[in-house]
Amino acid sequence: MNEPDDRYRALRRLPPFPSIATKLLQLLEDDNVSVKKIVDLIKADAALTAELLRIVNSPIYGFSTRISSLQTSVAMMGFQTVRSFALTVCMKGFLHTALRIDLLRRIWRHSLACGILCDELSQVCSTNMTRDDRAYTAGLLHNIGSLGLFVAHPRTYADLLAGIRGDCILEKERSVLGIDHCEAGGWLARNWGFPDDLRHVVITHHAAPRPGVFETADLVRVAVLMTDGLGFAFVPPASEHSLSDLRSLLPHQAQYRFDPDPEALTARITTRLDSFD
Repeated sequence: MNEPDDRYRALRRLPPFPSIATKLLQLLEDDNVSVKKIVDLIKADAALTAELLRIVNSPIYGFSTRISSLQTSVAMMGFQTVRSFALTVCMKGFLHTALRIDLLRRIWRHSLACGILCDELSQVCSTNMTRDDRAYTAGLLHNIGSLGLFVAHPRTYADLLAGIRGDCILEKERSVLGIDHCEAGGWLARNWGFPDDLRHVVITHHAAPRPGVFETADLVRVAVLMTDGLGFAFVPPASEHSLSDLRSLLPHQAQYRFDPDPEALTARITTRLDSFD
């Protein structure tokens, strides 16, 4: 696997990313996109619509009346929430029956938990306390390289991950497969038409958060560490960090806004994860 093209051979055999998810990612780039445009896109996929309505009507969200339309879902849950849910359902559908495999399910739940944390962190890091669903998307998709490598090399990748810690995962992937999951994710992101800033997050999510700078990529890097620290890692983390320690990596004003009880935060994230099962 020394030739560059050979490293991506197995990834080329993966099915294409769902076209509706690619369109959703493109629409995320437009701050002025209309609710109608998003709703019309989702409505064009009957399976996606049905799954979204199933999630919205689950007991977890506790609405007193049954929601039977996407328009009502948007009104009840908010435009950004429905848009993020739609992308999550698309990603889950892409993995489909493979999620029955325990390891892949752990990787998926790690990614989804990271997206949920990114969503919360985007609010506390915002000057006007508004959420940015692009942060959720970046957290959800940051680890597509691991998902892709597992689907492409299921037995080899499972054996590779057995008994390793987070600090040596990239080196182990390169030694066994000739490519690590950040490189694999970057290749998939480019070939699937992800926006450039999202591809940057995928490639660099294992880098250390940069002091004095806090862009989406830095937010994801902190969220990855928090996700692992809260118990949603798919391999044991390189070192144990408390939530309090990791808060110090956030911008100064966000540290005061984000101070949840770790057990309550873990329970809240778990409830959200379970709603997609």
